[in-house]
Amino acid sequence: MPTMAKFYGLRILVFVTIIFTVFSTGSAFQYKVGDADGWRLPEDNNQEMYETWASNINFHVKDSLLFLYKNDSVIKVSKPGYYHCNETGIGAAPKDGSTLFTLDKPGFYYFVSGNLDHCMRGQRLVIEVPDPASAPSKTNTAASLSVLGLGMQWMHLLVLLLIWK
Repeated sequence: MPTMAKFYGLRILVFVTIIFTVFSTGSAFQYKVGDADGWRLPEDNNQEMYETWASNINFHVKDSLLFLYKNDSVIKVSKPGYYHCNETGIGAAPKDGSTLFTLDKPGFYYFVSGNLDHCMRGQRLVIEVPDPASAPSKTNTAASLSVLGLGMQWMHLLVLLLIWK
């Protein structure tokens, strides 16, 4: 019987290790800017399109933004470049239809269309990446509790599987 107990103990140890590894590893996400619409000129009555899109996401360091577009471009700019639709961006303006930017540090990120008219008509995006060292927000706390709850559900399932014959 001691060998059976060792077997179950080993199964529990492996399972708990996997759960902690999965939930403790920071995950980076890639967001497609504009979702299904992609990076395009907003309709005349929807100049807040990208502001609305970004407001539904909690961005983190190491996340990335994928801009998909046709006959356009995207430029990472400074704050004045964003508000004044200044086309002199940080780096070149790729026009290959797909551009990926990694959010490598906390702070604000500003993006505009390489087409000055498009930028003036609302094709621009500003996002904020919070400092992970700052106090957790209610959203982050809720997400942590949600993950903890999911982990506890898995633990309960494991216990049930072990005692069920």
